[in-house]
Amino acid sequence: MNKKALLTALLMAVTGLTAPFAVAQLAGTSSNGGPIMYSADNMQADNTDHSVVLTGRVQLLQDTASLQADNVRITYTQSASGNWDQLSRIEATGRIYYVVDDQVMRGDKAVYTQSNDTMVVTGDVILKQGQNVLTGQRLTYVVGIKKSTIDGAPSGQGGRVRGVFYPDGTTAPTPARP
Repeated sequence: MNKKALLTALLMAVTGLTAPFAVAQLAGTSSNGGPIMYSADNMQADNTDHSVVLTGRVQLLQDTASLQADNVRITYTQSASGNWDQLSRIEATGRIYYVVDDQVMRGDKAVYTQSNDTMVVTGDVILKQGQNVLTGQRLTYVVGIKKSTIDGAPSGQGGRVRGVFYPDGTTAPTPARP
C-alpha cells in the first residue's frame, strides 16, 4: 500500500460523512479500497470551504498504514464532474506519527498536496526503517516515484541531517562500559 492510497482512502472516509455521492465516485479510483477506521475527539465538516477537520487524538487506520496526530484538516476541490470530491490537501499537526509497513515517520506537521503528489513533514523529523534512523527538520517525499529529501534546517539556518544505518545482518553496537 502506498501513501497516496491511504490519503485517498482517508478523504473517502471523511467526505463520506458530508458528501455521500462523492464517495461512490472516488471508490472506483482508489487503488486500495480497504476499510478505513478513524477516530477523533471532534469532527467538523464545512461545506462552504470544502473541508473536514478532525481534532483531539486523531487516528486513521487502513491495512498496514496508520496516521496519528493531534489535528487533521482535509480539503477538497471540485472535480471535472462538478462534484467537490477531489482531494486537494491533507494537513496533520501536533505530534505526527505515521507508520506504513516497516517505516515510521515522526514530526510536528505533515502536509500532503495532491497537485504535486508530495508529502512534507517538518519539525524535528525522525524517519526510521528497521534499525536505520535519519533525522532532520524537513522531509519531502514524492509519493508516486518514492523519492525523498531531508534537510537539516530551513535554508541558511545551519542544521544538519544525521543518520545511523546498519548493513544487513548487523545490530546496534553495545555501549562501552567505563
